Amino acid sequence: MGILTKTPSWIKAGPQDLEYKTYKMLGRIGQLKQQLLDGNLMGTLYEVDDTLDYLYKYDAIKVTSTDTHVDNLISMGFEWDNLELVFSTEEQIEGSDILDQLCDRSIDEFESLHAMCREEWRLIEENLTCNYVPERKYFLNDGFVFIKTPDNLMHIYHFSKPAKYFTQTWKDFKLLHIKTEEWDQKDYFKKLEEIINKKSDKIVFKIECKHNTILENNAIGVISHMIFSRLHKDYSF
Repeated sequence: MGILTKTPSWIKAGPQDLEYKTYKMLGRIGQLKQQLLDGNLMGTLYEVDDTLDYLYKYDAIKVTSTDTHVDNLISMGFEWDNLELVFSTEEQIEGSDILDQLCDRSIDEFESLHAMCREEWRLIEENLTCNYVPERKYFLNDGFVFIKTPDNLMHIYHFSKPAKYFTQTWKDFKLLHIKTEEWDQKDYFKKLEEIINKKSDKIVFKIECKHNTILENNAIGVISHMIFSRLHKDYSF
């Protein structure tokens, strides 16, 4: 059985022993929990998503491979080679008696960690404000994001105009960091006036992040999602 996906390192490494694999899996869970506490929400979330994607596919393929439904399809005249295309790709998920035994527990552990990530996301999101400055532009374009954090810093980011066929989800939407400096309202308005006086059609957002001071690999992912969702709603791309 096979399907294209990223295999977690704790599955690939070491001997095929249930006690060892359980130890490695729980060890990785502990490392990811600490990573989340250290302010790396996005790195944790991406790995948890990838791991659950692998485990869900493994579990589904495991069930399907022993399902009498497959035998019934073959008996009805479907060729095995055609059925195999549904589950086969250039990278294989290899069956394992050890992972068969550990799969359900692993899913429970990583789903629990995913819930912790969602809670952290929620705390960040509910303490963000996001507004167009000075108003929403008529056409979708490139833009700038000014982010004020509780440590009195101003973080300036740039984003490119989302392309319909290349920016299909918020994960494809990137905020490019330009600079970080002490927050000064006079300086902020000066930068804003420079953009306006150039009669620029750039879109400008002001974000106030009231809960979290760690942006990179953390709150910036939530902010990217928020801005992408706003642009997608307002400009229907």
